[in-house]
Amino acid sequence: MQFFFYEIFQKVFLFAKYCDQRHQNFDCFSKIIPTMTVAILFTLAIALILFRAFVLHLRATDLDNRDFVNLPREIKLAILKERVLETPSEKALRNLGIFLESEGISVDMESYRPLFAEQLRISRQENAIALDNELYAREAIWMDQIQPFEFEIAKAHKAAGEKEAYIQTYLQGVRRYYSDEKIETSLEALLPDYPPAQEILDGYRQLKKLRDESPADEASLEKLSQAKENWLKKFPISHS
Repeated sequence: MQFFFYEIFQKVFLFAKYCDQRHQNFDCFSKIIPTMTVAILFTLAIALILFRAFVLHLRATDLDNRDFVNLPREIKLAILKERVLETPSEKALRNLGIFLESEGISVDMESYRPLFAEQLRISRQENAIALDNELYAREAIWMDQIQPFEFEIAKAHKAAGEKEAYIQTYLQGVRRYYSDEKIETSLEALLPDYPPAQEILDGYRQLKKLRDESPADEASLEKLSQAKENWLKKFPISHS
């Protein structure tokens, strides 16, 4: 693929050079063509970069992609869920369904399709941000029926008496949740074993309050994004 685009790049360059030579006796063309050549080459270079990024983005979650296959199962699940929420497509939904089936997890994937269709519909409306916030809350509830594998791993650490690993893995599972209910209840359940979770819980409730009181506009979204990043820093874990 890269070699193919390199050949095109070379041919365009030679063609532009040829055009420049053909019109070198015409003052107007001799001034315009070099500028056009630079513009064409620059545009092609940007297009190639964007196309490659797009292809890599799609391949990153192909179930047979070598890099994806070698990931731990909990990371695979997190990526596949994120793809459905962030870049919804038939492929993303299908990949998640195939993965869940391979793990012996039964989920009605068809029940997500109305949410997917609604997301496409509201994207064309003027108040898309406000509508999308409401839709996301429902999507989050749907997605959180699939429990992150981190909780299963954390349980094993706790049984083995590995408290630090238990706490860190459990908190990573909390971070994998999307809905208010799951985030809050999972943190509340951790309090007997890890009292500092109260600070994280309080921070989330403040974040939720800020979200609910903010207008649906780009500036507020940016502010909320930064607030969420600050909240995530409260988690005493060294990996995402």
